Amino acid sequence: MKPPALFLEDTSPKGLVPTVEAFKESVKAAGWSILGVTNMAGILSERGFTLHPVLVLEPCSGKYSAELLARDETRFVASMIPCRVAIYQTSTGKVVISRMNSVAMAGMIGGPAGVTIKKAGEEMELIIKATLKKLQP
Repeated sequence: MKPPALFLEDTSPKGLVPTVEAFKESVKAAGWSILGVTNMAGILSERGFTLHPVLVLEPCSGKYSAELLARDETRFVASMIPCRVAIYQTSTGKVVISRMNSVAMAGMIGGPAGVTIKKAGEEMELIIKATLKKLQP
């Protein structure tokens, strides 16, 4: 059996800006929030590098974050909070939504932390499906 991929990617049918806006709307509709957005291409351009657009968004579920951070036994996953979703443009103009496969990671983590991360990962996949549905012509 093939092991699950560590990263997941979906191609958007639209450009970067509409994809980012649709993702933000889907995050909000699911009761999550965006804690931050890092424009990696912008930051690196200030250092002399020229890159195609790469935005790293930080969606967060207060419910799942609080569940993981409230107990010493599960707080070790703090470096995975908030989630990170990258939306980037390739050299051919294709726009991609990329993220870590949280559901697969949850299985490796196990225990109560793994259970919560799996639930959060499943919800994030629903958010991304909703995003892609909004972008369909």
